[in-house]
Amino acid sequence: MAKRRAPLSDERPSECVAIVVVVRDRVSTFPRCLEAIYANTDAPFRVIVVAGAVDRTTQQYFHQFQKQKNNLSVMLVDHRPMQCEARNIGIRETDERLCVVLENDTIVHKNWLAPMLQCLREEKAAAVGPLMWWYRGLHAAGCMFEERGENGVGTFHHRIEYTDIRRKRIDYPESHCILIDRQQFPSGIDIFDDVEPFDVDFGLTLRKYGLSAFLEPRSAATYAAPPPLEVRDIPSFRSRWDPVYWEARNKEFMRKWAVTYDPSEKLASYRRQQLKLGLARWCPTTFAVGMSNVAFAWTNRLLSLQSRAWPKRRRAE
Repeated sequence: MAKRRAPLSDERPSECVAIVVVVRDRVSTFPRCLEAIYANTDAPFRVIVVAGAVDRTTQQYFHQFQKQKNNLSVMLVDHRPMQCEARNIGIRETDERLCVVLENDTIVHKNWLAPMLQCLREEKAAAVGPLMWWYRGLHAAGCMFEERGENGVGTFHHRIEYTDIRRKRIDYPESHCILIDRQQFPSGIDIFDDVEPFDVDFGLTLRKYGLSAFLEPRSAATYAAPPPLEVRDIPSFRSRWDPVYWEARNKEFMRKWAVTYDPSEKLASYRRQQLKLGLARWCPTTFAVGMSNVAFAWTNRLLSLQSRAWPKRRRAE
């Protein structure tokens, strides 16, 4: 069903950008995310936070931070919205032509926005993504489709790019941070859909309407991969990494686009994320969360060390 869409401003792209910040899997990362936006953004902007069912500590933080910033709006809905629902809520509340959708565990780097705006103007793109980093190094340099079958119907895959770091056309940006030109999308539609994988769905939506996406490597952000977690993160973390929900929404994705998508790799990833909770999954106490953080801190450290050899292996291949 078509939903209300705010009228778009006629302002030039360089004049004002709406930054919609949504919860991914940890409410405790809001301070790092918001403070990085205000410290590192190099273009006029305003911020719209979309969150629901957050704890008292997070609510108090929002209240205090809003007192300091006159360009910050916080929307606390009465339930815990799914990722794309939160994105669409925030986008519908903006009247700017350009909008960044940013997950709250993503930390933007210094001077991150201006290069994306320049790329969008020069390439006439509908969506632009930055270079994404995480604790193991480079996380994503854009994403591409891989299809097998006739007329686009068959087994559908996608891959995250790690090489060829330059401005280039991609099938869709990594979901942590996306700059969108709303004016290029048809009026009356929600840009995102709560099917899974929703980022691939966004890429197919771009293809459907003949819109382009680009990687802008002069812009960068870091995905703060968990753990550590806090007790208040447990509800949102469990909701985000629910394999049963993902599998159900994956079936909707396949029906929507008439493709086959092998869910095994994604489901395995979701189950691993649930394991990171350890005892905290059933007993969300400070002690249980702390034990899980200690256990996986060592795992992350080993993965980080292992990843240093990865570029050398790639060059050898």
